[in-house]
Amino acid sequence: MFKKLLMSSAIAGVLAFGIPTVTAFAQQTTATEDAKKAGKETKKAGKEAGEAGKDAAKATGKGVKKGAKATAKGSKKAGAKVKDAVTLDTTSAMCKDGTTQTGKTKATACNGHGGVVEK
Repeated sequence: MFKKLLMSSAIAGVLAFGIPTVTAFAQQTTATEDAKKAGKETKKAGKEAGEAGKDAAKATGKGVKKGAKATAKGSKKAGAKVKDAVTLDTTSAMCKDGTTQTGKTKATACNGHGGVVEK
């Protein structure tokens, strides 16, 4: 009778609490292991963020360089237009009478001075 009671209790206990296995113990981690894993994940995320920042900086640099070139080109064109606007549309010429005169063309510059000296 005692033997039967003992066997029934053992079977009831196993069914109620389950049989502990090695895999159940292997899945448990300590706080140190969790902290190490979190540290590795943080390092990985930081590295990926750094790479993304580097790529963004490179793209921004290219955009700034392109914009600077466009600005320089526009400034050069604007400078040429200002120069053309400020510079008079005249030319100078050596005339046959020995004087240097200015005018829209060399022929008009020496008009009345004997014409342009041919070189």
